[in-house]
Amino acid sequence: MAFLLIKMIERAYRYCQPSIIDKKYLFWIERLTNVNERLPLHLLPTFVIAARLENLRATAQQIHLTHGAVSQQIQQLEHALGCPLFDRLGRGIRLNAAGRELLAIAEPALQALQHGVTRVRRIAASQTLRISVLPSFAHYWLLPRLHVFRQTHADIVLDIDASLVVQDLAQQGFDGAIRIGKGQWPGVHAQWIAAGEVLPVATPLLAQQWQSALQQGAETLPLLEHDVTPWRGWFQAQGLAEPGPALASFNDAGLLIRAAEQGFGIALVKSLLVQDALAAGRLVALGAAWQPQDSDFYFVWSQSAADNPAVQTLLLWLQQQVR
Repeated sequence: MAFLLIKMIERAYRYCQPSIIDKKYLFWIERLTNVNERLPLHLLPTFVIAARLENLRATAQQIHLTHGAVSQQIQQLEHALGCPLFDRLGRGIRLNAAGRELLAIAEPALQALQHGVTRVRRIAASQTLRISVLPSFAHYWLLPRLHVFRQTHADIVLDIDASLVVQDLAQQGFDGAIRIGKGQWPGVHAQWIAAGEVLPVATPLLAQQWQSALQQGAETLPLLEHDVTPWRGWFQAQGLAEPGPALASFNDAGLLIRAAEQGFGIALVKSLLVQDALAAGRLVALGAAWQPQDSDFYFVWSQSAADNPAVQTLLLWLQQQVR
């Protein structure tokens, strides 16, 4: 801000008594750095409005002051700078060259200051929640929806740690986590979020081969599976013969979904994680959903975060989004 004001003085004084501009410039730089003799910066907002409207009465109405008070503020600023900023035309005013130079610096400087103050207030009022999530959940469900959370809860900052490791929330300093299981973990509160049902999916091209391949025998299918959800459970639930070995197995559901989207094979994945891919047509559902045991999504939070309103806000948002 000080730099901008120095440039403001430098440019404005080009129009103020040119014969002594160097002395004037040095004098004002000294005053700018003297805490006891600072420029009347509080008058700049009034000047900017008056410069834009070129009408003191309209300015007074906009900032809820009297005409006389606005006129006095402009005169004080002109006195501090040592030159007029407006040409007086009867009852009207018109911005002069010095005023235009001052406006060119003061207006963006005040806007930048206002934006900065807004950001500082937002940061001061914000709260950071550190949460642990599975990489697949983060990539395929949470990230596409983060902008919605930000729009409605700008005061909460999410610090997201994506990992396959089940973190100890208390020891690692996490406020909460998304976990898959049956909702029973020691030392934490848990709330059900969504069912963990799985369904077979593939690209539209591979989907055309699904029914004919089933009739010929499941061993001919290019199956991809998650290591915690093998295909045999789904086939048994459908009353079908068990398939042959999977073409590939993954320890991360995100890699499994990516492989399916690339047309590498037919994947058995959690329906929650492929909502967007199905809606966009990148993948097609090939059969009925199946619910494995202990595979639902839960939001869990530490004992220390039990009374944190931001944790409950995040929980409510998650519940609303999965409906």
